[in-house]
Amino acid sequence: MSKVTMTAIAQAAGVGVATVDRVLNRRAPVRNVTEQKVLAAARELGYRLTQAHSQTKPTLAAATLRVSFILLPARYSFYQQLGEALKQQLKMQQPEGSEPEFCWHDIHEVEAVAHSLRQLAQRSDVIALVALDHPLIRHAIQDVSRLGVRVYALFSDFSPCEHAGFIGIDNQKAGRTAAWMAQHLLREPGCVGVLLGDHRFTCQESSEISFRSYLRESGISQRVLEPLKTHESGEGGYQATRQLLEAHDDLMMIYAPCGGIEGVVQALRESGRRQIDLLCHGPLPGDELALIDGTITLMLRHRLDAMAEAVINTCLNSRSEPRDHFAQVTVPFEIVTRENL
Repeated sequence: MSKVTMTAIAQAAGVGVATVDRVLNRRAPVRNVTEQKVLAAARELGYRLTQAHSQTKPTLAAATLRVSFILLPARYSFYQQLGEALKQQLKMQQPEGSEPEFCWHDIHEVEAVAHSLRQLAQRSDVIALVALDHPLIRHAIQDVSRLGVRVYALFSDFSPCEHAGFIGIDNQKAGRTAAWMAQHLLREPGCVGVLLGDHRFTCQESSEISFRSYLRESGISQRVLEPLKTHESGEGGYQATRQLLEAHDDLMMIYAPCGGIEGVVQALRESGRRQIDLLCHGPLPGDELALIDGTITLMLRHRLDAMAEAVINTCLNSRSEPRDHFAQVTVPFEIVTRENL
């Protein structure tokens, strides 16, 4: 049998040759899960391990993965609900005492998110987060990824920064689905408002672009306005909607692929302008009542249970994936009207 090289072991384990050298020659400590991956690959290839290596008790399959999350705070629509769903999913698949760690940051706390990434990397194997596509955050993701921590984007992807994958809905499909409905609803001349949480959320950017693209293709006569920001909060949604209502007497529709929709609903109810159709993403507090009373016409709703399951499965499966593997996990969304509640 030919000699088993460190390069072959590195390729099989999905790590660098330097990491293999540190594990096999005990040159420097590495994270337990990384060590187990290297040793498992070495055994499979027939590498003769020393007695010290053989005394390493945990196996890769039995290793408990340390998972952490960075999410928006509870006041942002559905994130508290998502956090609980993530805890429950992980509890079903890992032993007691392996609870995930959570950090909660407002969307514009960019420096705090970058700091939390680096802090969590010291005690995590996998980090999944919701954050803006900001250079400082991408730089932190790149740094912790190079330490061997797998980082996954939730809901909104990042520009390439060595992260391990994206988990969320197909936002292009969501934007075009909303526009398809808009085409069938728009019968009178007027304008269409667009609300976004923040321009650096790539998921919302993709939804908006796709929405505009479909309406342009369909040749509608109504003009689509430049987007206003809700900052993902109820107050922000309320103020942005009030601004639209005050500036445009001919407002016929609002498309809002963002958070803060509860504020949009409040502003529309207060206005009494029942002819305005609201197409939005969800879920959000009171969404079913808003659909029933007609304030929301159509909701593209994230399935948080399916999202949590996909996130935990992807995190746990990451230990068997090559280091350069990028996971693109698409979670279905629901099309909800008052008639299919």
